[in-house]
Amino acid sequence: MRFPNRSLVVATALVPAVSALAYGAGELDARLPSALSAGLVAGGGVLTLAGVLALLRGVRQSAERTKQAGKTIVRLERKMDRALVRIDRRVGGLEDMGAAWHAECLRAVTRAHDLVERGFARVDGQVDRGYRSLEREIRRSYAQLEAFTDLRALIVPRAPLPPLRGWAASPDVLRMMAGWILRTHPKTIVECGSGSSSVWMGYLAERIGATIIALEHDPRYAEASRDLVRAHGLSGVVEVRDAPLQPWESEGRTYPWYSLDALDDIEDVGLVFVDGPPGDTGPDARYPALPLLLPRCAEQVAIFLDDAAREGDRAVSDHWAARFPEVVRTVHAAEKGLDVFVRSGA
Repeated sequence: MRFPNRSLVVATALVPAVSALAYGAGELDARLPSALSAGLVAGGGVLTLAGVLALLRGVRQSAERTKQAGKTIVRLERKMDRALVRIDRRVGGLEDMGAAWHAECLRAVTRAHDLVERGFARVDGQVDRGYRSLEREIRRSYAQLEAFTDLRALIVPRAPLPPLRGWAASPDVLRMMAGWILRTHPKTIVECGSGSSSVWMGYLAERIGATIIALEHDPRYAEASRDLVRAHGLSGVVEVRDAPLQPWESEGRTYPWYSLDALDDIEDVGLVFVDGPPGDTGPDARYPALPLLLPRCAEQVAIFLDDAAREGDRAVSDHWAARFPEVVRTVHAAEKGLDVFVRSGA
């Protein structure tokens, strides 16, 4: 708390002092001139006026200070209001951030759920595809086992039989050729390629008195086939001929096929098994077999085209069907695809 200024204090103190002095003088000597009393009264009035003026100045100063304090309070109130607005905004921002964070968490959970669902869907699809693939393989294996059982019942081997399937002919194809051999008794059988089929059909050819000529372009593989034939005692029935690949032209196209020298003495062919040359030797590499061998065939002949499910061999089959209407094509659902062209001779 601030006190009134010094002038006010002094004036306030002098007024009662002068009054007392005048009163005391009057009491001591009533005979003092009235002028002295008047002077004393006037001095007291002056002093009283000065005190009043000083008091007024103090009041004005206090009012000014009060006004300044009021202004300060107003400024503080405004600052407080602005602070409260900022706080409200920040609280609102925090609420927005909380809502955004909640929304992001929800989106993340949704994405995770979608990923899990897609993962399960892929797994289910893979399981279904795997199941269907396994089911198809079981059916194929059963069909091949069934065909192998039929073939094995027709043969009494003199050595362990070579494996089938894979690069070698499948049992279902060999069973169909065995049926043709035992039904029509061809004199000559020609194989384009050699290997396991040479031995399996060799036993059937031996049974009906037929001859097999196997054309082989790879000398090493030809020698391996001859060793296999000898192991089964079929050298008098099966002949593996070296027939290197040479270019052959027809209708403006060139094909790599077996040397024509290997065909010189071949005639009266009743069955042709087209399992070579390998597909990687050139496009439509097996096409020359029918135009080159059909003139050497008997009136009744069957041409078996293996691997007919492959694109290149499918094109060969279509070309044969279009160019040689005298042979009738039938398509069989063998393991690797089989198309059979038959000329009945009737």
